Formats: sequence, structure tokens, C-alpha cells
Amino acid sequence: MGTIFKHISKTKLFFYLLFSLLYSLQGLLTSFLIQVAGKVDVNDNRMILTFGLSGVLLFVFIYACMYVNNILARAIIEDFNVLISKKAIEKFYQRTLQYSPSELNSFLAQDILMFWQEYLVPLIIYPIFGLSILASVSYLLIQHIQLGLMFTVGGFLMIIPQFIFHKMLKRRGEELSKARENSMASITDFTKGIDTIRSNQASQQFSVHVLDAIKNTERKQYHYFTSHNLVMFWTGPLKGIGLVIPLMIGLFLMRTTSLTLTTLLAMMTASMNLISPLQQLLEGTSSLQSSTAIRDKVVSILQLSDGFTDVKEKNVEGRKLCIDIDHLSKSFGEKKLFQQLSLNIPFGKKVLLTGASGSGKSTLFRLLSGEDTEYSGTISFESENGMSFKPSYDCVSVIHQKPYIFNGSLRDNVTLFQDFSDSSIIDVLQKVNLLKEVGNNLELHLDGQNLSGGQMMKLELARALLRLKPILLVDEVTASLDDTNAKEIRQLIYYQDCTIIEIAHKFNKDNYDEVIKLEDYRFRD
Repeated sequence: MGTIFKHISKTKLFFYLLFSLLYSLQGLLTSFLIQVAGKVDVNDNRMILTFGLSGVLLFVFIYACMYVNNILARAIIEDFNVLISKKAIEKFYQRTLQYSPSELNSFLAQDILMFWQEYLVPLIIYPIFGLSILASVSYLLIQHIQLGLMFTVGGFLMIIPQFIFHKMLKRRGEELSKARENSMASITDFTKGIDTIRSNQASQQFSVHVLDAIKNTERKQYHYFTSHNLVMFWTGPLKGIGLVIPLMIGLFLMRTTSLTLTTLLAMMTASMNLISPLQQLLEGTSSLQSSTAIRDKVVSILQLSDGFTDVKEKNVEGRKLCIDIDHLSKSFGEKKLFQQLSLNIPFGKKVLLTGASGSGKSTLFRLLSGEDTEYSGTISFESENGMSFKPSYDCVSVIHQKPYIFNGSLRDNVTLFQDFSDSSIIDVLQKVNLLKEVGNNLELHLDGQNLSGGQMMKLELARALLRLKPILLVDEVTASLDDTNAKEIRQLIYYQDCTIIEIAHKFNKDNYDEVIKLEDYRFRD
């Protein structure tokens, strides 16, 4: 809880608590008016009008406090939701948040919603209902100590079901959270893998699999809902006991004490207003108990260190780097890929990387880009004046085999929302011969379906050229292209002033300065 409050604006929280204090008096407003009405002289018109106007103004004031209070609560929730979303996105990008894509989707689309509805809202409304209960108890005790205690104890009887069903509520919340994760993963698999499902004619069976996950989520939601309502059901009879019995005793006391019917009615009204916020408080407690799994997720993300880590190394810009690899070895557990790989690749060279599937070509790309740091030996990028740089995207651009087309404009797909001028975007699109093909329209909406395979590769190349680094890694970019498009893409790549390392199965050795066969560096027993 401390971790959560640490990230809430202290100013907003202060004013929220202030208006919570004022709004908490609404439970006593009717009781106060009943008692005042009992003292009004019904023959005095001015007194009646004053009473009516004052009563209306009190309601206006109290509910104005409620309005401001709700606005502040929503502002606190909005700030927190944006904060935790930002943090989750940052940490997923940095790989410090060990979530799969579907888990991140589920967290952003479902868990955050559930968190603020089932945890954050109950947490921040505690002050309102807590203060309302305190005000009602104080009022009851002031009016009549013994009878006030009876009304108070009667009201607090409703806490009993909360303790009885505590473990069940927590378990239901955890089951629902897990079911939602599984459902989101299945839906994501279905939407992203629809082409594979169609081509293998597995739509019926896969649909059943997805629907089973959805049904399970709905079933867990039903259990979650019924568990909450079971607790609320048992509070009903206890509410009747806590209200009716003290009222009955009060009627007896009117025979022997100065207790008046007006005061008794005011106390009964106050006790009802005690029970209502207590019931809300119990519902909030149920939500808090059943949402501990979501809370733990949120807290674990909040506890991760702040800030993006991809700070660009300015000294790299414009430098001509050579690649120095010395006795590089890499393995995955028992699987050994290559050993004692030593290379020196001068700036501007074109290198072909070959090897059978599983020989480590893609792994070497990950090592050169800094994605994988688990290896023995050394990899460094050396500049002409002796400066040395570690493998990272500061030094390396990558053209991927299967470019991802984002749902957005051509401009957005090239810039990825970074700040580039239109002239720079147009220039790079002209270089890859893509601008004319899309009608010279930077605002053309792309959805992954309205570009050909060759155009997708040109777009991917444009992304790399817009941010061109001294080293360009090219991963099987012509594998799915026809000969004409493959030739055009390769010419565009070879024209660049950088070191090029390419993975390819279809190639012409004459296009390269060096061919490296990873089989020559295999581990041998």
C-alpha cells in the first residue's frame, strides 16, 4: 500500500481527504434536519422558510463536496493508470519486465482496469466511508450512550461474513486474474496466427480452444460475482438485527427516560447511515481482498527502477567502425553453436554469413546488436581514432526478415513516432523507391494488408536508412521476394556507406567481400 500511495500526487490526495471529511457529514444531514424540525414553530412562517432554505443549502454544500471529491478521485485514478501503463511499457521494452506480449496486452487492457475498479477505488473511498462511520457513531453516542452503543454494535455485526469468507474471496480473485491472462493469450494467438490456422484448416478446433478459454474466464467471473454477493446476502439479516432490535429497545426506553420520538427517529436514521457506509466499506474490503494478485502485479512493476535505458551514445555518430571479434564462443545450455570465432571486418565491407539452420547466424546478429550479452570472448567496434564501443543499437541497424507493419500512417511506420522532418522522410522513401508507389502520400493508412512483400521490405529499409548506423545487419530480406524485387532491394542495401553483414540462402558470392561459414567454427567433441 505504501508503494502505491508513494506514486499519488500529495496535493490531490490532501484536497481529496479534505473534501472527504466534509462529505462524510452527509450521513448525519437527515438526522440533523429531523431534530431541528422538531423544534420549529409550525405557526412561524419565517422560521419554516428559514428552515427549508437552510436545509436545501446544506444539501447543496454537502453534495458539492461530493462532486469535487469524485472529480479528485477520478484525477488520482487517471494519473495512476497512466503512470503504471508508462512503467509497464518502458520495462517491457527494456526486458526488465519478464512478460510475454500477450501478458503485457492482458495487463494493459484488463488488469489495470480491474486494478482501479477492484482495488484503487475501494482504497481511496475508505476515508469517506470511514469518516462517515466515525461521524455517525459520535452522533449516536452523544444522543444516548447506551442506545447509541446498541446501534453501533448492531451495525458492526455485518463485518462477520467478511471474516468468514475472506479466503474464498481472495482465491476467487486470483482465479479470475489467471483466467483473464489465459483468455487474452488465446485470443492473441488466434488473431495473430489466423493465416496459419486457415492454411492448416484448423479453424473449428482452434476456435473451440479460444472459446473454452473465454468460457473459463466468464465462469471465473461468475464465481467472483457470486462470492461477493454471498457476502452481501449474509449482511442483510445482520443489518435487520442491528437496526430493528435497538429501535425496539428505544421504544421501551421512551417510557422511563427523557428520550423523545424525534431523537429516536433521528438516531434510527443515523444508524441507517452508519450501516450504509459500513456496507460500502465491507464491499470495498472484499474487493481489496480478492484483488491482491492484481495489486501484487502492479506493485512489482512500480518497484522496478525508473526511466528508459536506451540512451544513445553520441560519440558513435558519423564514425567508421570496424568489427573486432576475438575468440567468440556461444552455447545455450548443452547446445553449443560455435567456438573460437575470430574476425576483423573493416568498415564498408560486405560480408555474407552462411550456415545450416541452427548454426547460430541469428544468434550472432543478436550478439552484434547487444541483444544477447551471454558469451565468452570479446566483441568490440573500433573507430578510426582508437575509440572502442560495445555491441548495441547505437552502432548497429537491423533489417528484419519479416517487417512488422504498424496500424497507422506511412509517416508513423517510418518514424515510429520519433521526431523526423518531412523532408528527411520523403528523402529516405525516395531512396528506396517507395514514395511514388504509394502515391506520394505520407498519410496513407497502413494495416499490414495494403503493401506487397517488396514494399514491406522497402519500408523496413527506409526505417534503417533514416537512422543508419555504421553497421547494417540484413536478415534474409529477399527470401520471400521474386527475383526482380530481390535484386532491387539488394542494390539499395549495397549502395549504403556502412559495413553490411547479411544472412542469406539465395546469394551471389561475387557481391560480397567475404563469406563466413559458421560450420567452420562449430564445437567439436
